Amino acid sequence: MIFAIVPVKRFENSKSRLAPLLSLQQRRTLSELMLDDTLATLAASGCFAQVLVVTGDLHAREIAGRRGAKVLFQESDAGVNSAVALADAHSARAGAQATVVVPQDLPLMNAADIAGVCALAKDGPCVALCPSTRFDGTNILLRRPPAAIATHYDNNSYENHIRAAKEAGLAVQVINSKNLMFDLDTPDDAKELASMPDARIAAKQTASFVKSALSGASR
Repeated sequence: MIFAIVPVKRFENSKSRLAPLLSLQQRRTLSELMLDDTLATLAASGCFAQVLVVTGDLHAREIAGRRGAKVLFQESDAGVNSAVALADAHSARAGAQATVVVPQDLPLMNAADIAGVCALAKDGPCVALCPSTRFDGTNILLRRPPAAIATHYDNNSYENHIRAAKEAGLAVQVINSKNLMFDLDTPDDAKELASMPDARIAAKQTASFVKSALSGASR
């Protein structure tokens, strides 16, 4: 039994690095669409007994409810590690054998990508992770069991997660997937996404919004 964990900041605090391109309201809208697209992809994969959305945002809670996800509500944004720790405690109580931490900003991630990640949990205790394109962040983190390692997001999380897994004596599998490595975080990321063919993009609502916003900004 595998659970997905999706940490979600309050939408008004999300994607601040896109401020040179998008207004606050546009960033809020983008965050809403990214979450909806992500939850649709996770559901389509058919891999998860539960999808856990950890958030303090009321609108995120509504989106999660519509998509059939379980919401673990936090009163304030306390960071990704805190959000995952809350989900870890729930996962342990619910009997999950493994968890996959998935951010909401991977617009190329499709159901087959997720199914491939979940397949790695079949061989016993392990940690599998996919780095960001810049090899500093962790875009996907599979842990079996869920408490195999604590998370170390921020400050070069990719290397920190590998180190923690090795210190715990666990097998480490690195997932080299272009779809999972690409995240929407900076203006350059937004411009790259806007230039991609639609067939490559799983998060259709997200991509459509980004393309429209950039097109309007260039007029």
